[in-house]
Parts: sequence; C-alpha cells; structure tokens
Amino acid sequence: MLLFAHIGLTLAFAEMMRRAAGLRLPIVPLAIGSMLPDLIDKPLGYVLYGTPAMGRIYAHTFLFLLLLFVLMVSLENRLILAIFFGVLSHLALDTIWRSPKIFLWPLLGGFPVVDSIGVLGYLQALISALQDPMVFISEALGFAYLSIASYMLLRREMHMLSLGQACKKAYCLLLSWRTLR
Repeated sequence: MLLFAHIGLTLAFAEMMRRAAGLRLPIVPLAIGSMLPDLIDKPLGYVLYGTPAMGRIYAHTFLFLLLLFVLMVSLENRLILAIFFGVLSHLALDTIWRSPKIFLWPLLGGFPVVDSIGVLGYLQALISALQDPMVFISEALGFAYLSIASYMLLRREMHMLSLGQACKKAYCLLLSWRTLR
C-alpha cells in the first residue's frame, strides 16, 4: 500500500470504531502511526542495505508492535494508543503476515534480501504497483475518504465562519440601533 491507503483507510477505520464503540483516537498521532513503519524502515533500509527496496525491516515486525504495545500499556497514553493502532493498521494493510521472515524477525532469521535498485527504480516500482487492482482500489478508497473528510471539515469551518460573521453583523446592528434611540 501507499500513502493514501495507509492514512485514509486507517482514519476511515478509526471513524467506524468511533461510531460503533465510542473509541475516539487523536487523528494526527493515528495518521503518523499509519505511516510510521515506512517512515522508519524506508530510509533505514536505504542507509543499511543501500537500496530503498529494503523498506520492510524493523518497524514492520511483531517485535516493534510489541514494543509499542508495552509502551502504550505502561504509560497509559492516548497518543501512544493512537500510534499503536496506526502501526497495527499499517501492518494489516501491508498484509505483513504473508512475509513471516519479516513479521517474526528475529525468530526466523534475518530479513530476506531483495534485489538492489536505485531511488528512481524504486519510484518507478511504486508507480507500477498501482497496476495491481488491490493497490489501486485501496489507494482510491483512501484518497476518497481523505477528500470527503477534508471537505466536511472545511465545510464545518466555513459554516462556523459564516455563523461568526452573522453574529458580528447582528452585534453591529444592535449597537447601531442602540445609538439611534
């Protein structure tokens, strides 16, 4: 999965959880958590292995998820809870269980080595991944959710602005009426 699927589908799932179970998570840490494994592993894979294709390493493991869980339970912090659920969602969208050597690292040995490609080759691979219907549909759904949620938020803000402007005008009219009396 890519950016829109990870962030958009994670936020959509969180909204469903909020409506169904009343679980309200802070949006920004949730969105950061939904991208955190890639934010950590992509640059680290490039530095350690010399290729951006080694982008599923430490933060894509059960061990990383377990570390976040222990932090979340011990600190009882809603921000870490949101990050944890974001990372969990990321790993689910990546279907990481299909790569047990990565997910269960270090239990099954080291990370599987992939062919070395440059940054441009990696970007080309990301773009060509959109030819996979599962990836394309996930990205489209994530983008759609982010677009609709942004529109609704902007509309609510505009409504508040309009309401504020209406109150200001009413106040000015009231002041002018008092001075005329």
